[in-house]
Amino acid sequence: MSLRYCLACKKICDEYLSLVTNDHYVCKRCKKPLVYFGKERASISLETILAEYDALNPYNPLADFSGITKDYENLQVDIGVLECEEILKYDPHHYESLRYLAKHFWAKREIKKSLSYMEKMTESQLKTADDVTHYINLLLSQKNYPKIIAILTQYQHLTSEFIFFHFNAVCLLGLNKLQESLGYFYQAYHVCKDEKRQQKIKKMIRYLSTILDKSVS
Repeated sequence: MSLRYCLACKKICDEYLSLVTNDHYVCKRCKKPLVYFGKERASISLETILAEYDALNPYNPLADFSGITKDYENLQVDIGVLECEEILKYDPHHYESLRYLAKHFWAKREIKKSLSYMEKMTESQLKTADDVTHYINLLLSQKNYPKIIAILTQYQHLTSEFIFFHFNAVCLLGLNKLQESLGYFYQAYHVCKDEKRQQKIKKMIRYLSTILDKSVS
């Protein structure tokens, strides 16, 4: 049978963990109905699946960064950069200056520079959910999946449920841990508040269900 998911137990259920009652599949543990979104007919690579999913922008966060000037082409930004660099000469761990520069270079698509400033920020503790998401996006662009999972665990108290489940799902998929990834995608789907993102997650669940069904058949 196809893999299904128990929302109550937060477990993927195969034929050994499922029961059929009144033509419906239920969890053998808790007897609650199981979730099933079907399968995708197409069989494509994990790289293609991840690219199609657009994991880097679950809510288009680049447009939502706060605490920094949005007009990056304005000369005022260069003044801000110079001021922050000057502050860091005397206070190398000045948090707001590091944040400003990290976001400035991220917007300029200078990923390595942005990442270097974020890593200096983490020498203390990240302070906001926005900072955590920014760092995760940088690491994701470098495909540093183990580091992202560690950051999610460390800063789970700052992140939303969706961000925690979403990025764990993406990282486990990138590490080819398909069944674990599938479980997190199910959880991300059920806490997601964005309808378009929900549809993307549902498609990911179908792809993974197809791949996993083939591997056990």
